[in-house]
Amino acid sequence: MEMLDDVKILDFTTNVAGPGASAIATDFGAQVIKIEAQSGDSARTYAPFIEGKGMTHAWVNRGKKSIVMNLKDPRAVEVCKKLAADADVLVEGFRPGVMDRLGLGYETMKEINPKLVYCSVSAFGQTGPYAQRPGFDLLGQAISGMISVNGEKGGRPIKHGVTLADYFAGPNAYAAIMTALHYQRRTGLGQHIDVSLIQGMIYLNSPIDRLNDGVIVKPNGGHHSALCPFGGFWNEQGEGVIICAPNPKAWATLAKAMNRPDFLDPNSKYATCNTRAAHQEEIITEIEAWLNTFPNMDAAIERMMACDVPCCKINNTEDVVNDPQVKHMGYIVQAPTQDDIQQETFLTRGPNALFSDKPGCIHKAPTLGQNTHEILASLGYSEDAIERMMADWAPNPDKI
Repeated sequence: MEMLDDVKILDFTTNVAGPGASAIATDFGAQVIKIEAQSGDSARTYAPFIEGKGMTHAWVNRGKKSIVMNLKDPRAVEVCKKLAADADVLVEGFRPGVMDRLGLGYETMKEINPKLVYCSVSAFGQTGPYAQRPGFDLLGQAISGMISVNGEKGGRPIKHGVTLADYFAGPNAYAAIMTALHYQRRTGLGQHIDVSLIQGMIYLNSPIDRLNDGVIVKPNGGHHSALCPFGGFWNEQGEGVIICAPNPKAWATLAKAMNRPDFLDPNSKYATCNTRAAHQEEIITEIEAWLNTFPNMDAAIERMMACDVPCCKINNTEDVVNDPQVKHMGYIVQAPTQDDIQQETFLTRGPNALFSDKPGCIHKAPTLGQNTHEILASLGYSEDAIERMMADWAPNPDKI
């Protein structure tokens, strides 16, 4: 038995944000049926590639079953309604209004299955002046203000190094779905959930709270705008370290490591977090000068760790895979590839949490339409009807 093996999810999403929500559920046993167009999910074309197959798809669609349909065909709409009749969750990622026009909107599906949890994942939300705009990750970052606080001090704002809005929307939607599912199990009632990229980014954008101080936070390079020291520090060899010592206890450990008791003088300009933030450039200079007294950054980190300073090296992605803590916890795994790839496994990230009794597992993603026949047969369609539908809806990656 797996924790979610009694949960059935219909997934109408593409790209990264929506698929990421249902993918988490598969790690814990949920049955997810992915409805794909004949061209397939565009995530199938995203790097990295193994034997020409996009592995972004392998990550965000892991553990799912794939059925290919043309949703403009009334037969496909009928299939979807049959699938929804006993589903727990439906996730969709079209522009607002598309599912209604297809005859698969929330009100229609609610009539078929009152307990259905129906989650819409979009860039900007289901209503409002931006609702019908095309949406991508960077637009979510920009409108939410996340880009405005990122970049070098005095320079232009820049995007974050990962597709943050997309990859956060998945876990965000998953949490919302699980909340609604818990309520459904108590009451028998489903509901509609509206999850957007900009809402998720606004949730993360804590600098918005600084407006209460009358402060519009601007890019501050590798350092926090209000906490000090709290950021990246570098030696002359180009090696970096993160040091987080904004509160009195952590600041005292850094003062001890640097052999600077004067830092702890209550009359010092460095006495409080606020005064340290006001003298941030001086503190950066002090710390980096001290780091350069060591032969390398490893030696400096060793000294700081001996004094319990909150610090660590700045890993690149290859370093992450080989980091002893990451390896010990099993956060990076070798997951199975889909059936049309000869290479048996690929390197990727493991489940989002570690459970003591029922740990999750990363399962293989489906090939395009791999389960179409199986799913249609389970709904009671005749072999002749299945053959006609599969012929009319044959996978065609070149179709737009």
